[in-house]
Amino acid sequence: MSKMLILIPPSEGKTPGGTHPPLAAPSSPVKTMIQQLQTYSGDLEKLLGVKGPALKKACQINTEILSNPTLPAIERYSGVVYKAIDYPSLDAKAKKFFNTHVRIISAIFGLVAPLDLIPDYKLKIDKLGAQAFWRDILTPQVKDVICFNLLPKAHQKAITLKHSWNIDFVITKNGKSTRSGHQGKYIKGRFVRWLCQNQITHPDDGEGFKEEGYHWTGTRFDLDIDC
Repeated sequence: MSKMLILIPPSEGKTPGGTHPPLAAPSSPVKTMIQQLQTYSGDLEKLLGVKGPALKKACQINTEILSNPTLPAIERYSGVVYKAIDYPSLDAKAKKFFNTHVRIISAIFGLVAPLDLIPDYKLKIDKLGAQAFWRDILTPQVKDVICFNLLPKAHQKAITLKHSWNIDFVITKNGKSTRSGHQGKYIKGRFVRWLCQNQITHPDDGEGFKEEGYHWTGTRFDLDIDC
C-alpha cells in the first residue's frame, strides 16, 4: 500500500447496474457485512433511511448484492464529491496518482480503491455496527501511512489514524464560522482533484490549494463572506 493515502467517503448517490461480472470472491469481512445486511429483521426504513418505492428498490439491491453486476468504485459513486473530482477529465498522470493514493471507506466493502469492482448497495457506515467492525480491520492497514483525512465524522469512527492531516473547510460570514456543509462536499472534491493534478504527497504542500475563494489559515481552509 502507498505510504500516503487520501481518504474520502462513498456517496449516497450511486450509478445503478454495471458492466462487469458480479463479485467473484468477496473477502471474509465483506461476506460478514453482506450477511448481516441480508439477515437483518428490524426496521428496514430506519436501517436504510428510505421508504416507499425507494425502500423496495434498496431492499432488492441489497438482497441481490452478490449477483448484481459491478462497476469500478470511481464509476459507482456519483455524489457531489465525485462530480467535483470529475475523474474522467483527469489526465493519465493524475488518474494514476488518484488510483494509487485515494481510498474510499465503505460500510460493506471497507477500504476501497478507485478501480475496485463493487456492486450497487444501500447501507450507511453508522448502521449494523459497521464502524466498530471495520475499525479493527482497517486501522492496522494505515498504521504507517500519512493520510489526508477528508472523512465525515461517521466514517472517521471506522478507522483510527495515527498520522493524519484532518482537513476542514469552513465558511466565515460576518465573523461567525460554520462548516461548509453541502458546499463543503464540492470543495472537498475539488481539493482531491487538485492534490492529484499536482502530485501532492505531503500535508505541508497541500496548504497551497486556493479555489472557490477558500484559503489556508494555518489550521483550516476558510471562505470569508462579508455581508
